[in-house]
Amino acid sequence: MPELPDLVHVEAVLRRSVRGLAIAAARAGDPVVLRLMVPEPFPALLVGRRIAEVKRRGQFLRFDLDGELCLVVNAMLSGRYSLVDVGTPPGRSLILALTMSGGPELRYADETRMGKIYVARAAELDQIPGFATLGVDLLSDDFTLPNFRRLAAVRRDQVRQFMLDKTALASIGSAYADEILFAARLHPKTFCHKLQAVEVDRLYAAIRDTLSAAIREIQSRNQPIEVKVRDFLKVRGRDGAPCPVCATTIRRVRVGRDDACFCPSCQPTERKLFVDFRKVPGTPKK
Repeated sequence: MPELPDLVHVEAVLRRSVRGLAIAAARAGDPVVLRLMVPEPFPALLVGRRIAEVKRRGQFLRFDLDGELCLVVNAMLSGRYSLVDVGTPPGRSLILALTMSGGPELRYADETRMGKIYVARAAELDQIPGFATLGVDLLSDDFTLPNFRRLAAVRRDQVRQFMLDKTALASIGSAYADEILFAARLHPKTFCHKLQAVEVDRLYAAIRDTLSAAIREIQSRNQPIEVKVRDFLKVRGRDGAPCPVCATTIRRVRVGRDDACFCPSCQPTERKLFVDFRKVPGTPKK
């Protein structure tokens, strides 16, 4: 899915490309994903409306339209945005296409159909599932070290699950959870209440630094918004490869419902209940 650094790039490109343009036509490739929270019929409720603003909030992308109407997208696992020339053949995973007057066609595709698109009144956005319960935006002025310390202090789950809780932190996905924990030198199964104060502070710094570096890298590539730029990540998706810091084999482990990638040497475990891959035969080190 597009994670926060991806969405910062997508938000900027879409703001430059479609803000101020009117929707000349709209069509749904799969209406099941579309959630209409207003009584007007689709596509008439969108046609003719101007996109006044494009905003990111957590993992949501919000398009403010004329008439106090909003289109809000939660891309979930496999949603992708793209800008194409009008008349470009659609793929099989097309969910929604908005043809812009005097501009490109904005498309949203989703192979798994797990994402959701909501059309709602601006005054009723809190009725969108997950929108009102988002935690602190990690790029906002509210994401301070004292606030993060307070959030971490009440957690009793594993640190990676805390990272993925969008009601606490808006928003981190699996890829950057792994990258942040690697930067913080924390095992993904470490329990939050076992973290030392210095480790909490190190985790906060890792969140800020990792996300900022990723945003800069993605923006510098300036790839089309449908391209997921991940080749610069250090541990995510690199299980079986040597750690870029110490050359220990990167491992994959189940954490909750997800898999996490980590370095057993840079992110050691201190708990006997967890497999210590530093002691597993065949784990090469530099």
